[in-house]
Amino acid sequence: MKLLVFLSGEHPTLPRSEVLAAFEALGLSFKIAEQSEQVLVLEGDFPAGAIAQAAKRVAMAHFFGELYFSCKADAGEVLSNARSVDYAFEGSFAVRVHRVRHHAEHLSTEQLEREIGAVIASRGKKVNLSAPANVIAGIITDRFYLARVLERVDRGAYEERRPHMRPYFRPGVLLPRLARAVVNLTRVREGERFADPFCGTGGILIEAGLVGAEVYGFDLEEEFLRGAEVNLRHYGVELYHLAKGDARALWERYPEHFHAIACDPPYGISASTKGLSLERLYQESLSSIYRMLIPRRYACVIGPSNLDIEGYASSVGFSIEEVHFERVHRSLVRKIVVLRK
Repeated sequence: MKLLVFLSGEHPTLPRSEVLAAFEALGLSFKIAEQSEQVLVLEGDFPAGAIAQAAKRVAMAHFFGELYFSCKADAGEVLSNARSVDYAFEGSFAVRVHRVRHHAEHLSTEQLEREIGAVIASRGKKVNLSAPANVIAGIITDRFYLARVLERVDRGAYEERRPHMRPYFRPGVLLPRLARAVVNLTRVREGERFADPFCGTGGILIEAGLVGAEVYGFDLEEEFLRGAEVNLRHYGVELYHLAKGDARALWERYPEHFHAIACDPPYGISASTKGLSLERLYQESLSSIYRMLIPRRYACVIGPSNLDIEGYASSVGFSIEEVHFERVHRSLVRKIVVLRK
């Protein structure tokens, strides 16, 4: 089947990469059939339950759907293609058309909803605008896509885990959707060992634990470790291990022990590096992370954009898989670097 993923668009590159990494972590075989702004179409034979697993796992997407067709963003072509589809679903339906940014503003979303809906209704399907059993979604980008929604991403769940809503809170930590994306970029699988050598209050650990990983968190601040434990328990993460430890020396205790590692070391204005230069902290920590990681597996390291994380990582043996940039505020752009041993 051809599976349409409607990406969130909250970052220019992370949503696509997160979905692809999550599908890889789930062991799903696929190829990229099409892609456009906020749209990714994957082709494969997806087993029962796989799409629901993917929707539960990813953060930076809105929904997954069975693609009916894609065509030029032209009303005539859209309706011509809509008439050629065999709408085999059971139950009522409603059509919802979404426009990505300012694409094809000559097309009316309301008119397309009415006209596509009329085509489907002419096949004997019952319209229910308030509580449809099936949502037929149109997406207008530089092309037009029509799909039946199969699974939605519960984005509200990430909002409920925002840092200030946790039992133990400290400012300056990653938001849950970004933390989940970072976890997915490591390709960690359910039951595997995941480590955060700079765990702080446990934001990344929470997301790794919720995808089913056995999580290990380390920090030099015992107060943070106590807070991380409170937070992990609050969100129902049971397979966790927390210990005081210096990220630069953890490899001595855990050589080639972890299937995945992700971290957001201290680098902001208010962060403390315990007297170390930022360069030395990253260099020595990346060397330790490399030794802790199982061969051919992934790590994800976050830092300021002006720091040569890629150079430090390459020097200890990592290959650089991806680099993503995110503006935090006027004076800070951070980068998210995906590494493979």
